[in-house]
Parts: sequence; C-alpha cells; structure tokens
Amino acid sequence: MVVNTLRGDARHRASVLEASKCNRSRSPARRWLRGVAGVLIVMAAVTSAGWAQTPRGLVEVNEGGRAGFWTAFGLGAGAESYDLQDGAGYSSTLTEPTVSVRLGGTLGQHWRLGGEALVWFHSVPGGTESLSSFLLIGQWYPMSRVGFYLKGGAGIGRNGVDFNNGFGTADVGFAVLGGAGWEIPLTRRFALVPAVDLAQHFYNGDRFNPGYRERLVQVGLGVLFQTGR
Repeated sequence: MVVNTLRGDARHRASVLEASKCNRSRSPARRWLRGVAGVLIVMAAVTSAGWAQTPRGLVEVNEGGRAGFWTAFGLGAGAESYDLQDGAGYSSTLTEPTVSVRLGGTLGQHWRLGGEALVWFHSVPGGTESLSSFLLIGQWYPMSRVGFYLKGGAGIGRNGVDFNNGFGTADVGFAVLGGAGWEIPLTRRFALVPAVDLAQHFYNGDRFNPGYRERLVQVGLGVLFQTGR
C-alpha cells in the first residue's frame, strides 16, 4: 500500500523505491505550460465533431448562454500535500502539472451537472506518481447571464505509483472537491474557463495505522464546448 511507503519512518523520509512521497523533493510552483490555450482549443475542436444537436431531455434556454451537452478540457498546476494523521500535520507542497476532463448536461441557466476526472502527476525514476479524482459534479451559476460558477463534487480518489514495466501500487479512497470558475465566452459554443479547485482525498487505514489524507489545490485554464446554440 502507498500508505505503508509513506508511513515507513515518514518524517525521516527513508527511501523504499525512490518513488514514494517519503523521499521526493518538494519543488516550487512551476510556470504555466507553454501553448496551453492553443492545445486546449485544438482538443475542444476535435471533440466538437461528435456533438451534432441537443439530445432529448436537455434544456436549451434562449435567454442565456448555457445549453445542451457540454464538455471541457483543462491544463493547470496543482500543489499536492499529504497528512499521515500522526500529529505532524500536512507535508510541504509539491507542485506539478494537472489535466482535467469534464462533461455533462445543462439543466438550466443556473445548473450544469456531469462528471469530472482530475489528474495530478509527478515523474519519478522508472515511472509516474499520480493523484486522481473521478467525480460526479454540479456547477451552480448564481447569475443567469454571467459565467461565474461554484462547483462541488464527490467520488473516488486514487493515489499511486505506476512503473514503466507495467507494475505499480495504489490506494483507492473517497474524494470530495470544491471550486469556482468563470466561463468567458469566445463564441456561442466555446468559452475560455479559468478555474481553481480544492480536492481532498481520504484513505482508510487498518488496526496498525489510522490511514492518511491527500490534498490538492490546483489552478487551471480550460476550454469549454457546448451544443444547442
């Protein structure tokens, strides 16, 4: 289990595979990935080919800008930290790239519902460490004609290390997320979406340890595509 790797003389950070959180270096926040906007627009354009019209059951409201099916792709930077619940509190943060994918349907000018996958990843010798959230989400727009929204969700969290030889180790737990963003219209169907999210993971322990928690704060920039208008 990942928690056992973390816990092995955790604050002393003894090495087991040089891939665990116990021995990795904590780096400062990185700059935005180059070409974020261009890559996101290309990704959204490819996806748009699969959306032809608003499916039955989804709302298309004439008075505002939200309608039909929607999907969004985002890149960002996430600051990860963990708490072994041993009284030492959260570790220092490690900031690495994040990727997010969201899709769902529009219930009205105040609500979008859907699912989201948010993945933070960190390269380690021989593999990749990742913290992944797979969530059901709701986005609430307080003002029907403004793109600002608040987001909440819950689902499954995965914390693991996957090695290039096909092997790996991971823990699976419960994840919750809260965030906010702003949809800035580019056209009737496309919008630029800066956002900030806080994801919290909870991993159970056993009779010998209390489990642990993971926390991720990410700032991202995405492109949203919607059908119906």
